[in-house]
Amino acid sequence: MKITAIETIQLPEHPQLLWVHIFTDEGVTGLGETFPRPSSAKRIIHDVFASMLIEKNPLDKEVIFEDLFQAIHYHGYGGAEMRALSAIDIALWDIFGKVTEQPIYRLLGGESRKEIPVYNTCVGHGAYKDREMFLENPGDLAESLLNEGIKAMKIWPFDELSVPTRGQSITTEALRKGRAVIHEIRERVGDDIDIALEGHACWNLPSAIKIAQSLEEYNLMWLEDMVKADHPKALSQLRKATTTPICGSERLFTRFQYLSLIEHQAVDIVMPDITWTGGFTETKRIADLASVHQLPIAPHNCGGPIMNLANAHLCINIPNLFISEVVRAFYHTYFENIVTQPIQVKNGFMQIPEGVGLGAELKPNVLKRNDIEKERSERGIGGDHWAAGDPWKDNLGDRF
Repeated sequence: MKITAIETIQLPEHPQLLWVHIFTDEGVTGLGETFPRPSSAKRIIHDVFASMLIEKNPLDKEVIFEDLFQAIHYHGYGGAEMRALSAIDIALWDIFGKVTEQPIYRLLGGESRKEIPVYNTCVGHGAYKDREMFLENPGDLAESLLNEGIKAMKIWPFDELSVPTRGQSITTEALRKGRAVIHEIRERVGDDIDIALEGHACWNLPSAIKIAQSLEEYNLMWLEDMVKADHPKALSQLRKATTTPICGSERLFTRFQYLSLIEHQAVDIVMPDITWTGGFTETKRIADLASVHQLPIAPHNCGGPIMNLANAHLCINIPNLFISEVVRAFYHTYFENIVTQPIQVKNGFMQIPEGVGLGAELKPNVLKRNDIEKERSERGIGGDHWAAGDPWKDNLGDRF
């Protein structure tokens, strides 16, 4: 079996999503996804990875991963490069599942559970105004989630409060406003729902400590990315300053960056993103690394329907799963319009994917749309190995 072509796909109504189709000479295809900033990831796929993938056996997915990672490591591998690699890796695992006639979670090692506990990230989309609700009517939002059987939620009421000072300090009034959102939820539903606080790295360390300590009475599920995870020692200082668990961070790439986070004892809960940090191949390694240090995994899962499927396969398998993110504003609105078998969430649990590989495809009517944007590579512009040729051959620097 050989890879014959790679295709990227975008839809105008979902401009931040990028799907990747890998084609083979035996007719088996694989599907992957990443987000956001798809134009940059797309260029990596077609201008860098395509020439290294065409004619390769897609079942050699680990050596392919290592070759692609080595290629992007040459000039620094974060961001678009890893998002592109993640989408490719997911698609290769999809092919592997179809060839072996097994679901991906079985190939990862089998079932650790029959269903996946979830929390809702309160993003707004379509008729679901969850972001507006957590700021304006957080008690109503909590009740709405509980009515669907969802018993955990993630909100970020402090983000906008960081703007006046760029997160360098927080006033007593701002602290009161942020606390009021969480207080209303506890007043309305008590401890029936768990609350995670997302910080989006908006704050410096002293402000993050002040926020964390002011919220301890509410027994939060975790504090996430209150400060940037690039400096694990600072994050470990936050962890030591509060009784609330610290979670991080989807912003990191590969097991190497997570190793530093874990070794500095900076987190209680590890949060990788399968479409950012290296697909199944690398995220499984990160989960195993966390397990060695007796830490649970709570994967970041805020993308599209193919990411949701990939994440579900991972979560069914890894023994040290804590909980998975979902976005009801997405799966209740558009997922079923895009893929053949979207994952179902019932009574606060995501269900096991059915079928081989990922268990779903992009719907035929989606692929036939006139406004779909496709780009296809059947050969690449570079060499077939990262070290082949002169990397400076096309350098324009000496012209200026």
